[in-house]
Amino acid sequence: MNLFCISATSPRKENTMISNVAGDRLYAQISDRLADAYDKIHTSGKWIDDVYTASAENKLKSITGRKYARLVSSGTGAIQVALLAWNIINKKVACTNFSYVASVNQACLINDVDFFDTDANALMDISHEFHHDAVIPVSLYGNTIDYDSLKTSDGTKVIVDCAQSLGAKYKDRPDGSFGDAAIFSFARNKPVPTAGTHGAIVWDDDSMLDKVMAAGINGKLGRNDPISSFGVNGTPFELQAAWIDIGLDHLSDWQSRRRQIHNFYKEAFENLPIKIIEGGANCESNYHKFAMRVDNRDKFCNYLQNEGIQALLHYTDSFADFFGSEKLFPASTQICNEIITLPNHAWMTDAEIETVAHKVKKFY
Repeated sequence: MNLFCISATSPRKENTMISNVAGDRLYAQISDRLADAYDKIHTSGKWIDDVYTASAENKLKSITGRKYARLVSSGTGAIQVALLAWNIINKKVACTNFSYVASVNQACLINDVDFFDTDANALMDISHEFHHDAVIPVSLYGNTIDYDSLKTSDGTKVIVDCAQSLGAKYKDRPDGSFGDAAIFSFARNKPVPTAGTHGAIVWDDDSMLDKVMAAGINGKLGRNDPISSFGVNGTPFELQAAWIDIGLDHLSDWQSRRRQIHNFYKEAFENLPIKIIEGGANCESNYHKFAMRVDNRDKFCNYLQNEGIQALLHYTDSFADFFGSEKLFPASTQICNEIITLPNHAWMTDAEIETVAHKVKKFY
């Protein structure tokens, strides 16, 4: 059955796992441009923060409508640079109790974090006004929060964790365009996959340019300049920037493919006792992950693994268990025991998609 028009990929071999990532297929698609970029980088000797970094930053500015963009060496580093640049140190910071731990660990390292439970779709509960020094909402699984409902007091900084939501929109505005700053992440399992990690910060405030730059290069604007702030080593590498720069040119097509797969799964699973995680009424998801809440999650996951399907648990941590809180978190605690994701990436073959759907239905 020809479900969709897709780029040519190798058919699935017997006894191989249907994976959540497809680095070999991605490489096959962009290898010519990537090889050319690597040759230019190595022969020029300009290995850091040069033309590919600048090109990727300009594309991120174009996508988000932001005035500034800065690549750093990881998404986690992007969060830390934003915290340092906006002087969110020894402050009170509101964070979600559920996501990947990188969403909160940097804030916890240098601040007093106040955790908040989630809604049924694993997004941070923003049903009240935040009177904190900063709040870090997370666009999880490629779905945005309801930004119109985010209420903060004067002076509260908003840093949006968009590590999984590049390409998503809220009321036709791109994610990354909200808040004082937003961060993105690039790795093998992100909307723009890369063979390694990098991150990015986007923002609009002119007065923050030198502060962001310094925070990302150990607190100094240049080797012989004076120390101007706390900082981390977030220097962007041209080899990684080339992956990002090329991948951004394919972002729309890759997102369209994930949307097709999501909708196929959704229709196939319509009568099954599962809850598919989806964006809200005002969110146009980028369909980064196909996440579901299910009973008997671990049994279901083991079954899929035995059937050659790489189902994963995204995620299993209630942050308050480690970082501490006097609150209770019934929603996110339950989600930790129910959440599972299925393979959904731009290089899946029709046969693989049909196999996943068939095996899930067979389980039930």
